[in-house]
Amino acid sequence: MSTLTPEAALALADRHWRVRGEVRALPSYADQNFRISGERGDYVLKVAHPSWAYVGLDLENQAMLTLAAREPSLQWPRVMPSVDGGHLLSLRMEDGVRHVRLLSFVPGMTYAEAIEAVLPDHRPALHESLGRAVGLLIRGLAGFRHRAAGRVQDWNLMNLPDVRGEIAHVEDAALRAIVAAQVESFCAKLPAWRTQLPIAVLHNDANDLNVIVALDGQGGGQVDAVIDFGDMCTSFRLCELAVACTYAMQHEADPVACAQAVVRGCLALCPLQRAELEQLHAFILARLCHSVLMATRAHREQPDNPFVLVSQQGVRALLRTLAGTDPNAIVAPFLEACHE
Repeated sequence: MSTLTPEAALALADRHWRVRGEVRALPSYADQNFRISGERGDYVLKVAHPSWAYVGLDLENQAMLTLAAREPSLQWPRVMPSVDGGHLLSLRMEDGVRHVRLLSFVPGMTYAEAIEAVLPDHRPALHESLGRAVGLLIRGLAGFRHRAAGRVQDWNLMNLPDVRGEIAHVEDAALRAIVAAQVESFCAKLPAWRTQLPIAVLHNDANDLNVIVALDGQGGGQVDAVIDFGDMCTSFRLCELAVACTYAMQHEADPVACAQAVVRGCLALCPLQRAELEQLHAFILARLCHSVLMATRAHREQPDNPFVLVSQQGVRALLRTLAGTDPNAIVAPFLEACHE
């Protein structure tokens, strides 16, 4: 894949969006992203990897446009129209046609960075604000439809059965036993859940690097934005809440209290069914197991890459803790309340 220089990226932004300013490349797993800072604000020019299909990127754009219109109280990356009115351009480059778009840059610290600056007695409020952000995601995407929303996505919990073969490669025997038990239980219940639990189009990745926090300067902070729509899929609505809980809990000495605050914030804006809440514990465990298995596969494929397992310490510690926790510990305070 040819590499676009920052200067060439700035020329594209000027030609198609009339955006000028200082430009610098941003880290990205597969795409090429460039931050452009000018008089009209800060933007991110995103040049998609050649493997990305136009329809999948359009799904992300349409979701961001929908959320901006329906739920403006939270920041979402704004999709910027080009001079000809388009929001996703297919431009011919040296290595073929590449899909290019311009989004607003969302300022702030990631949750993973901000949590270290938030004082302990302010953390419950931060957790509740995370829950409210999840509620806005669920509420804002309710009824959203797109022809690419059914795309196969590795991180869709509905596809957890596809990585069961990795269980045998988990080296830690005690951890392997936990993963095997949780995954087999989850997969056995999947057929029934497909008929019993609400299914929707999801962001599916409100992790601690995709949630943006605004600090208040007094030891507290509030979730201000959610970014990175690259893992969107159609799955159980409950996954949106389970994913957010999974990553927030890893930063806390009392993960159950953390998750309770997240749930409280979510339910304040978006009631869920009792049947969903009753399965939250199982879905959090499944997401943790999914992470273990995906990392195990990546490690087998790239044994010399130390970064493949860099986030696994927190994942595995939380999995061990929750596997021995009462399944209703998180949701017990909410089960008797009125739900949708």
